[in-house]
Amino acid sequence: MEVRKKLLLLQITDSAFPIGAYSHSFGLETYIQKGMVKSREEAWNYIRQSIRYSLTFTELLGMRLACQAACRGDLEEVFETEQYLLAARTPREVREGSQKLAARFIKTAGMLLNEEEKPLFARYGGEGNRHMVNTAYGVFCAAAGIEIREALTCYLYSQVSAMAVNCVKAVPLSQTDGQQLLARSHALQEEAVARAMEADAKLLGLSMPGFDIRCMQHETLYSRLYMS
Repeated sequence: MEVRKKLLLLQITDSAFPIGAYSHSFGLETYIQKGMVKSREEAWNYIRQSIRYSLTFTELLGMRLACQAACRGDLEEVFETEQYLLAARTPREVREGSQKLAARFIKTAGMLLNEEEKPLFARYGGEGNRHMVNTAYGVFCAAAGIEIREALTCYLYSQVSAMAVNCVKAVPLSQTDGQQLLARSHALQEEAVARAMEADAKLLGLSMPGFDIRCMQHETLYSRLYMS
C-alpha cells in the first residue's frame, strides 16, 4: 500500500478522529454496573467474546461487504447491507449510535479524499441519514483505494483499543492492565480478520444475545457515563 493511503487509513481509525466514538461503550457499562466485569480477567473475557462474535460478523463482515460492493460501483448493494445491519442491531442505542457516528464520519472523512476519489463517497453520503459507521468506513476505503484486509485490521484494532481504554476507565483497571489486554488480543484480532474476509454474507449480524440484552438494559441504567 502506498504511503499516503496507509497514513490516511491510520488517520481515520485513530482514536482522536473526531466522530465521537469515545462516548460509547456499546453495553460494557452495563456489564460493569451489574458486577459482571470487575477484574482484568473478566474484562478479557468480554473483549475476547466481542472479537469472536459481534466485531467479526457485524462490524468487520459488514465493512468488507460494503467495501467490495463499492469497489464494483454497486451502492444499491451497500444500502441493502446497511438495511440488514439496521435490523440486526436490535438495541436502540447501538443502532442510533452507529448512525450518528456514520454521519460524523461521512462529513469529516469526505474532505480528506482527493478530487478523483470524492465522487463515489459523495454519492454514498448523499443518500439519506441511515448509514452505518462500519459500512461508511468500507465505502471510504473503496473510494480511496485502500486494501480491504489492511482496512479491516486497522478498524478492528481501533475497536479493541477503545474497549481496553473503556475497561481501564470504568472497571477500573491500571494502564498496564489495559495494554496487556490489548497485546493478549493480537492473535484473536488476526483470526477475526481472516474469518471476516472468508465469511459468507449470510453470517452478517451473527452475535451473542447477552451483548444485545446488556445494550438494551443500558437504556434504563440509573446513572451513565456513556451514550450506549
